[in-house]
Amino acid sequence: MTVLIVAPTEREARSIRRARSCGAGAAARDGLARLLDAERPSAVLIAGWCGGLDPSLASGDLILSRLVVAPGNPELLPRPLILAAARRELRRRRLRFVSSRLLTAERPVARRSAKVDLWNEFGAAGVDMETYYLAAELEARRIPWLAVRVVLDPAGWDLPDSLASWTAEGDERAAIRRAVLRPWEWLGYARLALALPKAERSLRRAAAFASRALATAPVEELPVVIGDG
Repeated sequence: MTVLIVAPTEREARSIRRARSCGAGAAARDGLARLLDAERPSAVLIAGWCGGLDPSLASGDLILSRLVVAPGNPELLPRPLILAAARRELRRRRLRFVSSRLLTAERPVARRSAKVDLWNEFGAAGVDMETYYLAAELEARRIPWLAVRVVLDPAGWDLPDSLASWTAEGDERAAIRRAVLRPWEWLGYARLALALPKAERSLRRAAAFASRALATAPVEELPVVIGDG
């Protein structure tokens, strides 16, 4: 299969060989649609960073999504043979990972207390702002997909307040400008900057091996959308 690798931001895409940026937040679905129309892939790997909800995960830890959830929406699952192939490949490459739920939220989950609440409610190992929208577009087109996310900020971390309203890639520059005037946030940004190289390396390796598994996995013709629960 011809595999397209998509990541929300240019920074994430640069961490992965041959990845394309589709945009952040809900707008990522439109960006993905344009890429699909132009490139006509056989399958898609969704890759990027996320916030950790599982308290056992640290920066750089890998989540292989076994299903994707968003509040008020039905769960979305990758095809079973594809997921099994990815698990085998990641184990063969000796990558440490968890196979768990991923939660898609409308905005960054900035507070430790909010992360605890979401962990208890959804049982998802990580939270991001795009995976569900991307998977929904792929399901609508019946294109096989797989999602991997690497933890950047673990469950025990608070994000700087200036990142709490981040919804698009351009917001990063605005957040940094606000942070310059908030020295009490500098430590939080420094912690993220120190975690970034490890997360980049982990994402690069995970995307390479997961895309290889996706390219060679058999594909069932079964529908993969189920109801709530």
